[in-house]
Amino acid sequence: MKACRACGRDFENFYRAASHAYCKRCTAKADREIARPMRMDCRECGKAFSPKTHAVRYCSDACRASAARRIDAESRRRHMADPEKRARRLAGARASAAAYAARARVGKQPQRASRDAASPRRNAKAAEPHPCVLCGRSIAPPRRRGRPTIYCKRCTAKANRELGRERTLNCKECGKKFTTSNRVVRYCSDACRADIRRRVARESARRRLADPEARILAAARARAHLATRRGKEKGSGRRRNA
Repeated sequence: MKACRACGRDFENFYRAASHAYCKRCTAKADREIARPMRMDCRECGKAFSPKTHAVRYCSDACRASAARRIDAESRRRHMADPEKRARRLAGARASAAAYAARARVGKQPQRASRDAASPRRNAKAAEPHPCVLCGRSIAPPRRRGRPTIYCKRCTAKANRELGRERTLNCKECGKKFTTSNRVVRYCSDACRADIRRRVARESARRRLADPEARILAAARARAHLATRRGKEKGSGRRRNA
């Protein structure tokens, strides 16, 4: 006799080879819950739909793409709110444009037409003196690609140097020091990146399965998946024999 982890009732183990953590009543309840069609609301449009798995959060590919665009726009807006991060982002764009122009000069890529040549100036006040966003010095820069420059030459050069500077960081997984010029990199190798992903997944599963009800539902879901896979294997074996 042992106590059920879900309801606390004492029950006799009904498995011969392995021990079971839940009584028959809680096991049957979890199986019925898994077999019941799921109903949830789309996180983007709010429409109710029936997903096939618990991992689905959107009712269609259009809502999934719309949510991805919205999340990316919000993240970019928060990132560009910081003047220093915005300067480094523009420096990266300049470096990418310079590399593209260099490849175009050697004939690897077609040269794109300048936006300034295609569109005239629409705002004459943009060329008037205005303060630099970072240092506050008064500047009157020329318009580039139809938009005024918001940084002085000194801050622009500083952002360019900061973008190309190599930094020495400590890997967040193994603690090993490594050198990189990419400001997004946080791990020294692909192995450390894979290790942190596995560890985060294990910790997330441990927190999720700490609840007895969530654990019994996960066990019922695994049983349903195993039964479905066995049914498919039996069906394929019958077709081969026929």
